[in-house]
Amino acid sequence: LLSVDRIGDILNAAPETEAGTGLVLPPLKGEVDFDQVFFRYNANTEPVLKGISFNVEPGQFVGIVGRSGSGKSTLSKIIQRLYQIESGRILIDGFDIKSADLASLRQQIGVVLQEDFLFNGSILENITLGNPDITSEQVVEAARLAVAHDFISQLPYGYENNVGERGTALSGGQRQRIALARLFLTSAPILILDEATSALDSETEQQVLQNLKNVSSNRTVFLIAHRFAPLKRADLILVMEKGVIAERGTHLELLKQKGLYWSLYQRQQANI
Repeated sequence: LLSVDRIGDILNAAPETEAGTGLVLPPLKGEVDFDQVFFRYNANTEPVLKGISFNVEPGQFVGIVGRSGSGKSTLSKIIQRLYQIESGRILIDGFDIKSADLASLRQQIGVVLQEDFLFNGSILENITLGNPDITSEQVVEAARLAVAHDFISQLPYGYENNVGERGTALSGGQRQRIALARLFLTSAPILILDEATSALDSETEQQVLQNLKNVSSNRTVFLIAHRFAPLKRADLILVMEKGVIAERGTHLELLKQKGLYWSLYQRQQANI
């Protein structure tokens, strides 16, 4: 699932092993370990991630939150190995991703970004991405899970409606739901949603995330969010601040600490 930003990340990434080299990963369960991970975008700049360590068990729903520039999105990019880390290790099911064949790694990670790329074609084509093995029934079910089926059905040509160049014929929330429908069609054991529901109203966002949790009980989900409501359902929340994990725990545990998470939460509640 590519967006313009993600294509840019791939083009700007550090040189990688040649295609077809490295360890071809078996089907993964989704255990993710960060072990003292340091990363910087340029050699002469400050590290963006500084000694990040955490463990995520297969099937966990993990929220990542923090101020702008705290390292949230960078963390999601290096899981996909869009960039090479400076030091430390990232393990998935015990395999060091540095040694993994890239194709076998990335095909097991489903990603939706805030502005995922839609091409000038029909809604159906944008959901299936040309995969002939996907049935119309599967497309409709994925759209229902993404709370997109109703608005699609009301369009003049339904699923054959053209989305326009980069999806300009649709609203921001509609574009996000098309991208989320793609996610519901993937069988990847690791899912990353990077501000993927930011244009949805709170009720729709809650419905989409509940649907995601219902169908992803055996898959690991990373949710990078700017709103706190969806984080309430997370098994683990990582609170990022200036490149480190400042706090970790569940929503209730973090509120009880009355630290950074509590402060950010209170500020957002005051603005509602």
